[in-house]
Amino acid sequence: MKHVKLTKHHVNKAQKKSRWDLGNKILYDMCSNYPYHKSIEQIVAKMWLIGRAYAAAIERRKKAKEYNETFYTDVVGPAIKKSGIDQWIEEISTFRFPTLNNIENILTVHGSLMNLIKEITRMEKRSLTSKYLHFHKPNLFFIYDSRAMESIRKLIPPSKNKFNIRPNIDMEYAKFCLRSIDLREEIKEKFNTYLTPRELDNILLSISD
Repeated sequence: MKHVKLTKHHVNKAQKKSRWDLGNKILYDMCSNYPYHKSIEQIVAKMWLIGRAYAAAIERRKKAKEYNETFYTDVVGPAIKKSGIDQWIEEISTFRFPTLNNIENILTVHGSLMNLIKEITRMEKRSLTSKYLHFHKPNLFFIYDSRAMESIRKLIPPSKNKFNIRPNIDMEYAKFCLRSIDLREEIKEKFNTYLTPRELDNILLSISD
């Protein structure tokens, strides 16, 4: 795989305004205004709009027939409502950003939701899980998908950092997050700039494009 040298241009571009900012702000505002999972309607709205906006819709699953709205209202909503997702998120709410000291806790929340969605869909919805959680906690969850993983491999080698593996941690997302932390620290050291998970994603998208 061809290595890409990170430049100040990448960093500056990642921090510039984008035509996608308003659309993302609407999703951020939605999750800020409706942060909890006690209402089926709110859960459905958030899962539907985030999944559809980011090409990671939860209804895309094995042996699924054409889109059926009752899947959201009768299956997805109730399953998430009765889960402990609000408590999972609350337990990491004091963290400011991902570090090697707290990444296990963040990964555990991602793994717990990913396992729940897997029970619903029989598929590993790693990307959807990261994006759904990112809009609830923008500074804690890195945005994962296949394009982002491909891009980060071009920028930085596998992380040498280790963590205690817990039963419900997804290793693919864990490796991506450790690489993302390394990339963030490299940018901070080289360019004296601290990027958010959204800005890091902007870099990865620009490399992918």
